Amino acid sequence: METEFRLTGKHVLATLIGFFLVILSVNIIFINFAVNTFPGEKEEKSYLQGLNYNDRLAVRAEQSSLGWAVAIEEALLVDDHVELKITFTSGNGAPISGLNIAGVFSRPASAAQDRFFDFIETGNGEYVASLPAGAGVWNLEGKAVNSRDDEFEFASRLILR
Repeated sequence: METEFRLTGKHVLATLIGFFLVILSVNIIFINFAVNTFPGEKEEKSYLQGLNYNDRLAVRAEQSSLGWAVAIEEALLVDDHVELKITFTSGNGAPISGLNIAGVFSRPASAAQDRFFDFIETGNGEYVASLPAGAGVWNLEGKAVNSRDDEFEFASRLILR
């Protein structure tokens, strides 16, 4: 003989609590994955950088008064290394030699694979660097300084295949 099932308030309450516990646990798992894979802030102290933004604009205006230009001539991926070649020219197109150029090669979303490096001058305003890197999207950021301590910052996004 079968007993008849009766839906009571306790069943409804248990079903609702179970449903929301499943939703809550899935949300906790997704939030944990999201925060651990990307914390949401690449720049440290971004608020303070925003407060000092006018200083940053003044530095850029001073930099543009130098009249320098940088061009990425080559960015080749060879055997898990990237070969970079850049040229610096003055406002009249003359090559600029004697610069000390340091930089960072990084992924756009994470600082975990940052590669710091120095360019080596090969002459006639050309500078080269070789560093380990894989295929994908990379940011190249660098700073060039001459003997008079004039600074020129540059940045570019590269896609290596």
